[in-house]
Amino acid sequence: MDTLKNLLLSLTLCCLAILAGQAQDRRDFGIQAGTTYYYGEFNEVMPLYSPSFAMGVIFRYNINHNYSIRASAIYANVSGSSSSANIIPDPNISFSKNIIGAEAMGEFNFYSINPTSSRKANLSPYVNAGVGLAQMGTSLIFQIPFGVGLKFTPGQRHTFALEWRFHKTFTDKIDDYSSPDDGRKPFLHNNDWFSFIGLIYTYRIPNNSYICPAYR
Repeated sequence: MDTLKNLLLSLTLCCLAILAGQAQDRRDFGIQAGTTYYYGEFNEVMPLYSPSFAMGVIFRYNINHNYSIRASAIYANVSGSSSSANIIPDPNISFSKNIIGAEAMGEFNFYSINPTSSRKANLSPYVNAGVGLAQMGTSLIFQIPFGVGLKFTPGQRHTFALEWRFHKTFTDKIDDYSSPDDGRKPFLHNNDWFSFIGLIYTYRIPNNSYICPAYR
């Protein structure tokens, strides 16, 4: 896990260093705030189950008006209780865990988004997916984030987005409850998830070193 952590961190830092040196105004920096909740044995289907406040930061590099890559970090909490699950024999199990997560994701806008344009506002749905790590207590877990959203820019370099993001993990221990061992090794169905719903605001960073070729 340490090797995986170091590799992902190195790749993220390398990408950010390369992208930070690119010309033109293609870099967005901002914040995200909303709520997180979990899916697992105590909550199999209910959105916004036992919601908790979450907030974080985001950096996005826009390849063009439709494609971008981004790196983000979030501080959140998930909680739950076995009293909400009829299938759990012990009704007195509860948990609450803080999450420090980081992700690197690709993003696709279905319509062109350009916050530097003053001619008209842009509105577009988008999808994203990537890889990440999350620290929960003493455990560092690998996760696969993916989500959908709606992005709006009124111009003047501002962009607002409403995003619903899922984080598939590869552990069944978020809720401190594991399904009884029946000898099988489930990969997809028994592991716990967490989800984020919230608002993202970004500002298009001016690149003062870039000079339009027409004025050189």
